[in-house]
Amino acid sequence: MEHEKQIASRRALLALLIIYLIGWAALAINPYDRADWVLENLFPISQLVAVIIVYPYFKFTRLSYYMIFFYLFVQSWGGHYTYAEAAPFNWIRDHFHLARNDYDRIAHFMLGFLLGIPIREILLRYIIASRKWIAFLTAAIVLAIGAFYEFIEWWVAVLVTPQLGDAFLGTQGDIWDTHWDMFLALVGAILTLAIFMKKHDRQMGAYQHSKRVPF
Repeated sequence: MEHEKQIASRRALLALLIIYLIGWAALAINPYDRADWVLENLFPISQLVAVIIVYPYFKFTRLSYYMIFFYLFVQSWGGHYTYAEAAPFNWIRDHFHLARNDYDRIAHFMLGFLLGIPIREILLRYIIASRKWIAFLTAAIVLAIGAFYEFIEWWVAVLVTPQLGDAFLGTQGDIWDTHWDMFLALVGAILTLAIFMKKHDRQMGAYQHSKRVPF
């Protein structure tokens, strides 16, 4: 029974899906910039569809599913406001006399913090290596994803109208924005590994030792 408690039930996953879809629908109402909202939501929706498609063949642990769920909300929240105008970070900027709205920084940090464990899980399923090597590869993949996302922002800025490209980039005049985004994704990955790696190992062990299909 202890093994089974470490594995998300189908009912729990359905509840997470319904909660996200309700939240997504609410955030789809009157976004700050509808064109930018469409672009920003390509990423969380494609991630959600991918998780659903692979579900019959690849089931994550409970911890990984919860982290994926929270990251979808991080992206959808940014899509509603645009990352440069996300609430309540405009208030924080004005109240503390900061130079910019820092939600974009938080979102890139969350890329590493919330997706590092699911990425580690995929590696553990398919690669035989020491825990240190798996941790290194996880951080490296997060950094690569962060860099590729910056490429996508660059391509969008070049290929679409300048106004939409600027909203999608969300640099807010910071020439080091790209560097900060990649660095914070890496920091997020390192931190989540330091905090959750042992817990994830326990849940992976529970998954591997379960004698029935857990979902």
